[in-house]
Amino acid sequence: MSGSQPQLRRVWSEVAGVVASSAAVPERAAEHLRKLARILPFDAGWLAARDPERQTHVPLATTGPAEALVAYFGRPEADDEVDLLGLNRQRPPMLASEIPTPLSEVRAWADHLLPAGFREGLAAPLVTTGGRHIGFLSLLSDDPSRPGRADRRVVAAVSRVIADDLDRTRDIAETARIVENARAGVVLTRGGDVLPLPGLPDDRLLAPGSPVLGVAAEELAASGAHTSFLVPGPGTGSEQLVRVTALDSARPDLDHLSAAVLLGAPGDLRGLTVLDLRVLGLAIEGVTDVPALAQLLHVAAEAVADSLGRSLVALGTCDLTAATVRALRGGLRIPPRAMGPT
Repeated sequence: MSGSQPQLRRVWSEVAGVVASSAAVPERAAEHLRKLARILPFDAGWLAARDPERQTHVPLATTGPAEALVAYFGRPEADDEVDLLGLNRQRPPMLASEIPTPLSEVRAWADHLLPAGFREGLAAPLVTTGGRHIGFLSLLSDDPSRPGRADRRVVAAVSRVIADDLDRTRDIAETARIVENARAGVVLTRGGDVLPLPGLPDDRLLAPGSPVLGVAAEELAASGAHTSFLVPGPGTGSEQLVRVTALDSARPDLDHLSAAVLLGAPGDLRGLTVLDLRVLGLAIEGVTDVPALAQLLHVAAEAVADSLGRSLVALGTCDLTAATVRALRGGLRIPPRAMGPT
């Protein structure tokens, strides 16, 4: 392939057809390889997602006799070698024949690819428009003359489009649209890092290390699909409340992304005050003794007793246990840990 403008337009058209798909990430990855196979000469292909927290590559799709690649990337030291070659960061695609070290001295080739009969290959890091490295593309051939430099130009022209398409934050953002009127949001990783959520700005409440994110992660781990609670907005004197909604997005078989965390309007509070919501938050955590609640909240016991009475009326029950269940389900609470150190 020459990498001429008409041919580049063709491959762009092929890739764009996959990007428009609503299929899941592995299915889109497989289709990207099928499209590339119509245009580029290769015998085996591999598209993988990289988990930077575990330093592993998880295969999304393969085509042809890719067992050698699967075996190589299943080894714990594979990521170190890929990093040494500069393929875990932004850089142009690399032909195997351009590696400065003889292939017989490169572990991937010496132990896996050469014995499998491959003699040339093309490797490309998948880096999104935002600069995040999300994975790896490898195309292999038993012909030492292909893929060539023209093929490298073609892959260079579409690798970012493929990276953006396979970046799972796109799918997480689509799911997050079920939360109406969200004004800010982030993607939370398994290790506690924070990534942008496409389509929404971030917020200081969602900064790395925020107690809000800590509570969201802990509650999702305990309860599953979603959780919702209230917190005071920053700089509002604890009077203006913000609703936090967290949606479980974990796919440990694919990557390190774990949740979407969004901020929005508090919604209908049923007349409950900030104190009422803080009391309910503590009650849900198991603190139900009035003197203990008063001491933790630095208010009089009478104020706590009045708050509990208001909460029972607002939640339509005369039983505190039932009230805490309804408050938990409705997100009508301020978790004490979300307030940070007091």
